[in-house]
Amino acid sequence: MATPKKNANNEGTIYQRKDGRWEGSAYVLTTDGTYKRRSVYGKTWGEAHEKLTKLKADSLSGLPVATSKMTLSEYLAYWLANVAKGKVRRTTYVNYESLVRNYVTSEFGKKKLTRLTARDIRAFLTKTAATCQCCAQGKDKNRPDHKRRCCALGKCCKKLPSDRTVRFLLVILRAAIQHAVREDELPRNVARNVELSMGTKREIEPLTAKEGRQLLAAARENRLWAAYELAVRIGLRRGELLGLRWSDLDLYEGVLTVRQALQRVGGELLIVAPKTQRSARRVALPAECVTALRAQRAQQIADKKAAGDNWKETGHDLVFTTKNGTPIEPRNMNRSFEALSVRAGVRKVRLHDLRHTCASLLHEQGADARMIMEVLGHSSIRVTMDIYTFVRLDSQRSAFDRVGDALRGDGNGSDDDDGAAGVPVTV
Repeated sequence: MATPKKNANNEGTIYQRKDGRWEGSAYVLTTDGTYKRRSVYGKTWGEAHEKLTKLKADSLSGLPVATSKMTLSEYLAYWLANVAKGKVRRTTYVNYESLVRNYVTSEFGKKKLTRLTARDIRAFLTKTAATCQCCAQGKDKNRPDHKRRCCALGKCCKKLPSDRTVRFLLVILRAAIQHAVREDELPRNVARNVELSMGTKREIEPLTAKEGRQLLAAARENRLWAAYELAVRIGLRRGELLGLRWSDLDLYEGVLTVRQALQRVGGELLIVAPKTQRSARRVALPAECVTALRAQRAQQIADKKAAGDNWKETGHDLVFTTKNGTPIEPRNMNRSFEALSVRAGVRKVRLHDLRHTCASLLHEQGADARMIMEVLGHSSIRVTMDIYTFVRLDSQRSAFDRVGDALRGDGNGSDDDDGAAGVPVTV
């Protein structure tokens, strides 16, 4: 047995266990504000020492350490505040916190972290997927009496969470429990053993080219005409549109650079970084977009003159603002688009579906998947292929007609392929 190496006072203790592993322990700050002895483990003395050093450094910096007696709810609260908050974008953190607060029930959350099993997690997710969240979260019940319309009146609206929400809950549980494994609170990540069915993908129904023309024609009288031109023609996201600055545009060269986005996060409007690293991109501007943006510039100058002292200089240099110069509330753009769709006489689709429309039109005009990925700023080619490589029925029929023409032939083709492929031949 190897000779244990001693540490100086207050540095903790490291010794070799009977199973051959090295264990280091020290008194550290825990989530309840007290100091308790915590252990870490390693295959070698050096590995145990490295873990123990980090544990003590975190404690000295005021970062509390989770304890094995925690319930799942207590651990998730610890993980959100001390781990996730410093690692993910603020928008992602707000989503994490909201999902945990609204979906991790007291029944599931009171389970001890160390006793949590894959079966527990699977049962929780299955039950959540089949539970009306209006009932579970008391959404209708929390409305004033005169505005209640469904679950509080005994008329369940069956508002089930989406497949995406359920999957996101599993993502959060896997990430949080994996951190517990790294901190030697758990021997393994039981959430990794949980698999969900594929579920039903939301069917993407972008506008046709005809509908796109109708929409843009109607948009010419709208304050956000240039925004709709950019959404349809180059597929900018809502946040990218509302966060666009004049300094991001070169109207002379016809180039737009996506550098930021505007989003409502935790109750306030914030300028945030693009969604992914690839979302920060340069895109060539079609002539129609340049024309619309020049009109937008003239409109903004007129707005500023009309507002006078009421004009708000935010310092953000935003392209799209209200009549008083303030940023546009994202939900207000959704409302504007809904009204525009009715006026244009096109099918009811989401604002985000204009991005799908752009991808669809590029695809139908022969653009390959990599170009579409670069224009839309997808994180990988797989995202582009998974979402946008659908083909309309009329495109299928056109392709089948061309196949039919090829199979019928024009009488000049060679027939010496021995019938190895194509239409069967008589022998």
